[in-house]
Amino acid sequence: MFLKTFFDIMDRCINWFLALLMAGMVVIISAQVWYRFILNDPLSWSEEAGRYLFVWISFLGAAAGVRYQVHLGIDLMDKLLPPEVYRWVIVLVNLIIQIFLVMIIYWGFKILGIIQFQESPSMHISMRYPYMAVPVGGIFMLINSLRIMVAALQNRSLDREVRI
Repeated sequence: MFLKTFFDIMDRCINWFLALLMAGMVVIISAQVWYRFILNDPLSWSEEAGRYLFVWISFLGAAAGVRYQVHLGIDLMDKLLPPEVYRWVIVLVNLIIQIFLVMIIYWGFKILGIIQFQESPSMHISMRYPYMAVPVGGIFMLINSLRIMVAALQNRSLDREVRI
């Protein structure tokens, strides 16, 4: 019961954070359009900020996609294979995904050590913050992939309803 509550809170936090990042990106890009074309005085930092927000949205959105199982898949396998065999296919596929994600997380943290002293050109922030999206998103994808695999091993499915 504790894990279910924890994962529900984690899912909601990711969903809210994604919504806030999207809202922030829309506001920043809209401000950039206003300043550039209406006031004829473009903001120097808005394009960079929008790009970094988009990177975070991509990696956290991928984690949410893994959680709600909306990523690309082959539905034909579900229809062709018997349920018991398909269950083991889900386990095997998620195991391969997890191996890949462990490498992404490892190298993502490794690159943070290299990039931490580099500064972004317009905003003058450490490049560690934009690059941190890779291991953080990877960790959430790994957690969600493990959840799917465990549910498949227990012969149950995670609900796919998005809660905010």
